[in-house]
Amino acid sequence: MSAKTMTCPHIACESIGADKPELVVIEFVSPEICSPLQARELQAQLNSLIRPDVPRNFVIDFTNVRSLGSTAFSEIADFVRRVGRVRVCHLDPILRLGASLIGLDDWVQFADSRQHAIRAARRDWRRGEEDTVDYPAAACVR
Repeated sequence: MSAKTMTCPHIACESIGADKPELVVIEFVSPEICSPLQARELQAQLNSLIRPDVPRNFVIDFTNVRSLGSTAFSEIADFVRRVGRVRVCHLDPILRLGASLIGLDDWVQFADSRQHAIRAARRDWRRGEEDTVDYPAAACVR
């Protein structure tokens, strides 16, 4: 498994995949993202991950997060709605309640651990790759 890591003020990102990236693991490095300014910084960092060379398959690890403001939650929810497949792990029960209140749990799948989330995300990616395989057209019989 190869990995490429990028660190920003609020998040660190790691691309995972053998030959090409299959998923990106986002880990929070800021324990608190409470102010509107911090939320805008988070938004810019998350938006930088939406580009053609990055798979739209993410794991978000909340291990280090102690407090999120409503604007930060909103930015995370907006990101999740735009990217596609997202798995979440280590979300504190109080924060999970906040996620539920804004409807985030309708858009993500929760995992017990980072390993489980990565395994499931890789499985999803491989399924998606299989769905895009071109099959030869069947010969027409007349």
